[in-house]
Amino acid sequence: MSVRELVVLGTASQVPTRHRNHNGYVLLWDGEGILFDPGEGTQRQMLRAGVAAHDLNRICVTHFHGDHSLGVAGVVQRINLDRVPHPVTAHYPASGRRFFERLRYATAYRETVKLVEEPVRCV
Repeated sequence: MSVRELVVLGTASQVPTRHRNHNGYVLLWDGEGILFDPGEGTQRQMLRAGVAAHDLNRICVTHFHGDHSLGVAGVVQRINLDRVPHPVTAHYPASGRRFFERLRYATAYRETVKLVEEPVRCV
């Protein structure tokens, strides 16, 4: 049987509340994990939801407002810290490449995992 599950990590938009975190969603689909819009606190929410860095195959950022992207730095660093054994692909609007680069390299860390960037061009 196929495993298909949507894990909601947060829905609070720009301002988190005591009970709701910033945006973030993980779609688990037949052995592939797709993280959408990792806002702040995504790593913590993943822990609470039982989603490991090893579960992620793709990171998708729909746009670069902070509540949809400020968790990218921590998630990318966690993927590397945990030495995820497979490449992870990052999809984001091509017009935001400079924002993704800034988030990806926001602090020093050792790159141990191949992160493949696949910017999406709107036509």
